[in-house]
Amino acid sequence: MDSNKERKSTRKSKKKEEVIIDKISEEQLTKNDKNDKKEKISKNSFNSIEVVVIMVITALFGALIGSAVTYFRDNNGIKIYNKDLQELISTYHSVAEDYYGEVDSEGLLEAGIKGMMEYLNDPYSSYLDSDTSEEFNEKLEGEYIGLGAEIAYNSKEKTLTINAIFEDSPAQKSGLKVGDLIYKIEDKDITDLTLNEITSIIKNGKEGSIVKLDIKRNNEELTIEFKRGKVELTSVEGRIIEKDGKKVGIIKIDIFAKNSYDQFKKVEKSLEEQGATSLILDVRNNSGGFLTTVKSIAEMFLNKKDVIFIVKDKKTEEKQLAGKNKEIDMPVAILINGGSASASEILASALNENLGTELVGLKTYGKGSVQKTKVLSSGATIKYTTQKWMTPTGKSIDGKGIEPTIEIEQSEKYYDTLKDEDDAQLQKAIETVLKGESQ
Repeated sequence: MDSNKERKSTRKSKKKEEVIIDKISEEQLTKNDKNDKKEKISKNSFNSIEVVVIMVITALFGALIGSAVTYFRDNNGIKIYNKDLQELISTYHSVAEDYYGEVDSEGLLEAGIKGMMEYLNDPYSSYLDSDTSEEFNEKLEGEYIGLGAEIAYNSKEKTLTINAIFEDSPAQKSGLKVGDLIYKIEDKDITDLTLNEITSIIKNGKEGSIVKLDIKRNNEELTIEFKRGKVELTSVEGRIIEKDGKKVGIIKIDIFAKNSYDQFKKVEKSLEEQGATSLILDVRNNSGGFLTTVKSIAEMFLNKKDVIFIVKDKKTEEKQLAGKNKEIDMPVAILINGGSASASEILASALNENLGTELVGLKTYGKGSVQKTKVLSSGATIKYTTQKWMTPTGKSIDGKGIEPTIEIEQSEKYYDTLKDEDDAQLQKAIETVLKGESQ
């Protein structure tokens, strides 16, 4: 993109369309479905796309296919034989070799792993296939290898249009511009490709590899090549709203990714330099992220040794304390709703119970568990619950959520205009922090 202005100009269209960075999605051209825009997340729809509070462990599993190893080594290097595992492997070989019909050995193994996750009967323990796993992990890592653009796919007209280009991205360096129409990728006409094939060509490849695009720009046909490179996902954005002669800083946190803390620090510092004297943290529809990230952000507001949250596993219970003194000391309010979950709830409860921070909006989702993830050799991922977490005062919010201290429904008008002045929850939060400044 040539400027921040171009990128910001697409923000409204992002809300209307399911446009995902470098993952091409079908264009949604109207405001027909207000229920989708209300962003109310039901418990049944909180699936693998949701990002949970995660302590990530990347451990590549060797496939069991063809393996005759049925033992592990303990910390002293002593072999420990596992009869149950031996039986599992024996069953796998029996089915794979003797079943009358055709058997996909990889599919059989995948089904076994899925079965383990389903046996747990836990909505947050699941198996993610390689495609879903890639998207899931990109969100958490906060970066990916690709183009660095938002591309809208119109399934009826079979067109790809550049909606936005990130600064300092491979797309920008190649000379692509907002509005460019892509009609060929690697000399293949996109009308002959499926949506998955288009996505695969653009996304899949090593850093530094070349992708050729044929585009149309103002009726002129051009050929552009770009090098796949690292693209940072923006998960924290800030702006200033002036009211009654005061400057209120608004910080929207979309996800608590690995790099969200660094982004938060930069955004908050910028807002202070612009004269912000109070802050509103907007975690509406933020479904979670890294536990370490939310802990670091919460520490910026708390005093040393304040309890941020409590974690409990099968054997122990441990208080997670702020490790340093607060860096931010100004009136703060937090915007929450039914899509605020896990890490968002940790931030809200930590600031509310330690500082009395007002929580404005609607009751949160209610996810009080912690997951670990393991990346399999196939590229798939399993995630499973290892801990429960509680608020600083020891309350469990799992299945209950956190009640706002100031409850307010969103205005219907906002779903049509998407303007700050029509955002009833935001306006109430602004009123709240300005009141805090005068006290």
